[in-house]
Amino acid sequence: MGKGAVMGRAGVLAALVVTVVGTLGGCASPENLGVDSILGEYVATTGSAPKSPSQTQPSIQRTWRTGAGEFARWPATLPAGGAPAEASFRRLPYPPGAVRVGPAYPNDYWKSVATDFKELVPMVWDDTKATFTNRTSIVLLATSGAAGLALAKDRGNNQVADYFAKHHVLNTFWDMTGDVPGCPGTHFAVAGAMYFGSLAARNVKMYEVSKSLISALSINGTLTVALKLACGTKGPNGDPFDWPSGHTSSSFTFATVMYEHYGPWVGVPLLGFATWVGYERLAARNHDFNDVISGALIGIAIGHAVASHHQPKVLGMDVVPYVRPGFAGVALIKQW
Repeated sequence: MGKGAVMGRAGVLAALVVTVVGTLGGCASPENLGVDSILGEYVATTGSAPKSPSQTQPSIQRTWRTGAGEFARWPATLPAGGAPAEASFRRLPYPPGAVRVGPAYPNDYWKSVATDFKELVPMVWDDTKATFTNRTSIVLLATSGAAGLALAKDRGNNQVADYFAKHHVLNTFWDMTGDVPGCPGTHFAVAGAMYFGSLAARNVKMYEVSKSLISALSINGTLTVALKLACGTKGPNGDPFDWPSGHTSSSFTFATVMYEHYGPWVGVPLLGFATWVGYERLAARNHDFNDVISGALIGIAIGHAVASHHQPKVLGMDVVPYVRPGFAGVALIKQW
C-alpha cells in the first residue's frame, strides 16, 4: 500500500479537527476570551463571607453565572434560572458553585478549597447531565461509536497497522512527546496547578477554566474507562482494553475546553497537539485507527459540553464577546 493512501486515511483525524473547530466556531464567537472579558474583573469588598445569611457584616460581592443581573450580593434575591430551591440555597453561607463565578471565599484560600472539594462531585454530576443533553455532544458521541465499529470492520485498521509495521516513522524521543504530555495524568496535573495557582493569584478566569478542565477530564476518564471495560478489545501491541484511546480522548478534552474558554489562539495549537498525540498512538502501535478516531470524537464532545455549561449565561442565553472593525462589545446567543 502506498504512503499517500495511508496518510490519506490518517489525515481524516486532522480533517476532523478542522471540521469540529469550524462547528464550534459557529456556536461561539472565535473571539471568546472567557469569563473576565464578559463580566469584568472579579470584585471583592472588605470583610469575610457571613457565617449565616442573617448576619449584617459586609459580605463578599460575587458574580452570578446565571440570572438577570451579572452582579449580586449574598444573600440577595435569587437569580432566575438554574438556581437551587430558595430554602436550601439560603442555608449556605456562600453562593453554590452552580451559580457562582469565582471562589466561595475570595479572601480565604483554604476555605475556598474545602468548599470546592465539597462541590466537586455535584459539579461533575451536573456537567455529566449537561454532556448527555447537549445536542452537539450527543451527535459526536454517537459518531464516535459508529466510527469505532465501522473502522474495526473496515480495512482501515489493517491498512494503517501494515504501514506502521513496515515504516515506523517515530523514534523513542518522538514517541515520548506524545506519550507523556498526552497522558491523562499530565492533564489532571496541569488542571490542578491552574486551580491552585488561580486561587493564589486571585485569577477568576483561570479559576473557572481549571474547574471546567477538572470536571471535563473526570467525565472523559470515567466514560473512556467504562467503554474500555465494556468492549475489552485488544490493541496492536497486545494490551487489553484498547478502545477508545485514553491519551487521545483526554488530549482532545483538554484542548476543546481551552478552545472554548480562550479562543482559537490557544485552542487551535492545542487541538493540533492533540492530533499529534493521536498520530503518535498509531505510530507507536499502542492503538488502532478506530481507537484514535473515537477517542478524538469523545474528547471533543465532552470538552465542548462541559465548557459550554460553565460559560456565564444571562436569562438562559450565552454571553459571548462581539468584535468587528471599530467596535467591540458582547452579544447574547440562544440556540434552539
